[in-house]
Amino acid sequence: MMKKFFALVALTFSVNYVALAQSPVINYDFGDKEASFNPNPGASSTSFLPKIANNKAVKVRIRTASDGSGAFNLVKKGADFIKGAGLEIVAGTTTSKFSIYNLALESIVKTSFNIKIDNVAAGQWIFANGAAENSDDLFQGNGGIKETSTEIFAGLRWNLSAANEINFYTRNSGKWAAVKGTSFVKNTDYLIEVYSNNSAEAKKYSKEGEQTLNSGTYQVWVNGKRIPGEFVTAGLEQGKNLNGFIIYGVTPKGNETMSKAWLDNLEINGNL
Repeated sequence: MMKKFFALVALTFSVNYVALAQSPVINYDFGDKEASFNPNPGASSTSFLPKIANNKAVKVRIRTASDGSGAFNLVKKGADFIKGAGLEIVAGTTTSKFSIYNLALESIVKTSFNIKIDNVAAGQWIFANGAAENSDDLFQGNGGIKETSTEIFAGLRWNLSAANEINFYTRNSGKWAAVKGTSFVKNTDYLIEVYSNNSAEAKKYSKEGEQTLNSGTYQVWVNGKRIPGEFVTAGLEQGKNLNGFIIYGVTPKGNETMSKAWLDNLEINGNL
């Protein structure tokens, strides 16, 4: 009887261990040292930013615009949410990209981060997650999102204009769609949480009560409040792992001032 009991305990521990191993939580806060990366002409690096602790396979990459515009700065000011050092991205005339890939994640992911966008009159900022599979895709390569991009699951876009309010879009079935009734404004701190389900079944999670996240959809929370509705995958094949994350900015050519955004307190969680 005791042998069966201990065997059951061992099996239970083993199953729980495997489940935890398959659902890691990555907390990333950019360390506490100030530094700058602004080569000319543009370049990429997987060594400038702090590495993910205890995981050599995961890559943390930055890439400046090919014409040498833009920069990445580790700073201790710029937004109230910065703890230690945060990442200041100066958006160049082509993609200025911060990405993490080779994550040991499956098809269910919660991603959260703090972001603040400055008050310039032109520019755009994009968040996306999806499947990082080759050196030319959105997460590992140098290009931005295209209409033909199929490696993306969730996508968010903030478009700047002369107005103080920022136009907000989500990526649905390969197209950008304006989100009405959700207000973002310049020079304001935000906590963004994205719940993504690329599995074949609906999933539930607890936040302000029980929430249902249907297959092939994602939900977005801003400062603790959920944006109404759910958004459809941007085109990623069902069941593929969500092992890539990116935030990037672009400032139009000829703009006198380059757009800046500040990031910190990133969490990527394999559990909802």
